[in-house]
Amino acid sequence: MYKSNLYVVLLLFVVSSCITPKIHNALIDENELAKSQLQKQELKNLKQLTQIEELNVDIGDMKARVSSLESDSTKNELAVRNLKIKYDNLSESYDLLMSKNSRDISDKAKEIKRLIEKLDQVQSDLFSKEDELSKISASLEIKENELQLAIQDLEERSVRVTELESIISNKDSLVTALKTRITNALIGLEGDGLTIVQRNGKVYISLEEELLFASGKYTVNATGINALNKLSNVLETQTDLEILVEGHTDSIPFNSRGAIADNWDLSVLRATNVVKVLTQNSNLSPLQLTAAGRAEFIPIASNKTVEGRSSNRRIEMILSPNLDDLFKLLEE
Repeated sequence: MYKSNLYVVLLLFVVSSCITPKIHNALIDENELAKSQLQKQELKNLKQLTQIEELNVDIGDMKARVSSLESDSTKNELAVRNLKIKYDNLSESYDLLMSKNSRDISDKAKEIKRLIEKLDQVQSDLFSKEDELSKISASLEIKENELQLAIQDLEERSVRVTELESIISNKDSLVTALKTRITNALIGLEGDGLTIVQRNGKVYISLEEELLFASGKYTVNATGINALNKLSNVLETQTDLEILVEGHTDSIPFNSRGAIADNWDLSVLRATNVVKVLTQNSNLSPLQLTAAGRAEFIPIASNKTVEGRSSNRRIEMILSPNLDDLFKLLEE
């Protein structure tokens, strides 16, 4: 195609040298038109080649499909033959089953008759059981009512236990806070004849003899008054508190002088004077206080040593939260 175009150009060049411009232009236009038509034809040829290739591919696919269908047809014929064999076998089995079923129906009829007779007996027994069950149900209903009452009572008790636990917890918290306040108020005296402990929901304050009294005396000295005044300032705000003041002595018999006959008298008088000091310079209610003498009968150390006897000569104050609300709840 390239050579033919070259020949046309050369021809045009040769001819153009001997023809007029008008003819020359016409020839050029014809040449351009021919070239355009030639290009269109080439594009059309390319498109047809592409279509031919696509048709060849489709033909190959169709051949493969035909081959596959021929293979499937062969398999289907084989499957049909197998199904025919299975059908014949099933038909034979069906005939055998029908024959056996007839015998079974006869046997089943006899079995059904026997079962009906047994069912009648079972129904009779069931009616008897239903009567018995009705009685049991009535008894069970009574038991259920009793159980509901027991559950209700248990729930009420649980609420009361929760309330009791809350009260006890609050009392324990108050006791802990009280011990802290007392310790802070009497700071400097602990280890110098004073001990403060908390146990069993109570606060125990122990004041040795040397901190409060002269030997064999029951009048509170200046140091003791100062300590008791600090203590009363803390206790006067605790209106929900019971205070037991106990006097304790050692085991050495007291030589009778004046109003004091023995260790019983000495312990009672010491406890009473401590109560008087506590209420004298504070708003602490006397109704919260109880004075008691224990003499030598509740020692905290051995009376065989000087140190032990010194520890036993003491005033103990037992601070207990008022449990009236707790007892009231228990009585309900």
